[in-house]
Amino acid sequence: MATCCAAAALEIRGYNSDDINGNQKWLLHIPGQWFWGSPPYINPNFTTFDATKLRAIGWPEHPTDWTRQIALVSPLHAVYATHYTLGAAWQINFLGSDGLQHAVGIESQVPITNSQNQATDLMLVTLSAPVSAAGITPFKVLNLANEAAYLHKPLLVCGSFVLASTTEVQGFTTLSNDPGFDTTRFLYFDYDRNATTDTLHRCNISPGDSGGPVFVMENGEPAIVGTISGYDDLSPANGLDNGPIFRNYVSSIPSYLPQLDALMEAQGYHMKRFYPSTTTLGISASASSPLRQIKPCSISITASNTGAAMAHNVALSITFPTAPTSVSGAGWICEASTPLIWTCRRGGIANAASNSLTVSWNSLPAVENLQLTVLQSYDGGGAITMNPSLPITQSYASWINGVADTGFNSDPDQDGISNLIEYAFGGSPSQASALTPDGRSLRPMLQKTGSNLLVHYPLRTDAAARALTETLEFSTDMLTWSNTLPTGASTSLAAYSPVAAGFAEATVTLPLNGPRYFVRVKVTLAE
Repeated sequence: MATCCAAAALEIRGYNSDDINGNQKWLLHIPGQWFWGSPPYINPNFTTFDATKLRAIGWPEHPTDWTRQIALVSPLHAVYATHYTLGAAWQINFLGSDGLQHAVGIESQVPITNSQNQATDLMLVTLSAPVSAAGITPFKVLNLANEAAYLHKPLLVCGSFVLASTTEVQGFTTLSNDPGFDTTRFLYFDYDRNATTDTLHRCNISPGDSGGPVFVMENGEPAIVGTISGYDDLSPANGLDNGPIFRNYVSSIPSYLPQLDALMEAQGYHMKRFYPSTTTLGISASASSPLRQIKPCSISITASNTGAAMAHNVALSITFPTAPTSVSGAGWICEASTPLIWTCRRGGIANAASNSLTVSWNSLPAVENLQLTVLQSYDGGGAITMNPSLPITQSYASWINGVADTGFNSDPDQDGISNLIEYAFGGSPSQASALTPDGRSLRPMLQKTGSNLLVHYPLRTDAAARALTETLEFSTDMLTWSNTLPTGASTSLAAYSPVAAGFAEATVTLPLNGPRYFVRVKVTLAE
């Protein structure tokens, strides 16, 4: 196999290098001049299709290797040939729709491995920063059912010196006894140099084309299928009688989609499929413990794939009513675009699987509900907006907020009732009164009914969410207290009449013919 290493250019049948408006070029430098530093622009006379769709092809900012091409397949990833490594310190240029070159560095270059864990001639390049300039959209890979489905598909081959021409897929192959290349699955196309009228098979790989992207033109769009690897000269001496046939090899990207996905996943991306599978994703929000105002807390936001296929390139844009302290989750890449808006992405979510984010706050606001807006998207699924809402319970901290003396046992309004009892029973820490705003007693009340003594006291219906505990305790001497009901005693719970929002009336019934008991309600708070 002859590899493409030296500086040369794609051989194109009938190409006229003096034709500055030739339709075989893509990014042009100053017409008629080929030197580094000339400003690139999109060729308006490229007649195969709209050449602006190729803005995701980049080239090295290098005095000699600027002729090479590298294809963007995510904002952070590009594909290239393993056998012609890019310089680690090189910058890669992309041409935005603003007409400017946007340069990014190279973070790493990793060969894709085959099923035997051998390095192939397909390389994944991770860039040092995402390419986000307008008009630069990463290429999708053409993912068809099997290799036979690619046969005779029209190809656009992009070689060095920013030349491009057409041919078609003629087959797939794996080479033998060809070190550095026999580990790779290739698609190929042939070129007969003696032909003069073949307008379909117009191009032949030349030295210097290594790593250039190759596309199938699918529905008028360039869908990437591989990167240029090399060629063989199939001469008559090899048993062919139809002249100098050259077989051109392209590393097959569709053959290595799982491996590419696995490498890209660490940065929150998968390869974008031209034909993504149909599946369904849903969003839910939950809290493992009650949310309390002006207290630290966290919630989980869960994306669930209820469909039958993998969801690729899952993205969430989450708007919060108050800025979270952190948003994170295993496999998720989360970034704050503003304090209230976070974007999170991940490579994918398998079918029948869920993946969660943890959102934390040092202090929740004093509001009744945590209302979120989540814009969800994934390959093959339209953007969906969801609005999960979670209740936020009043806390002692929010209830006492603004009062000078906030201690549990303090009595800033000097009504003889401590702050904690006021909080538990529905009083106010700043208004001296033995009654609640709706007229109920803040102290337990006694009532004699027949042969029984009834003790009534208020109980918050959301006491558990507030981490409040109200415990009845009994004593015969006021020295030793127990929460064990005396013999014959009972407890009950009923709504107040008229209804008191957030409270129920708890009652303990004690027989009068039994021993004398002291009764108290012990209030504890464990926020």
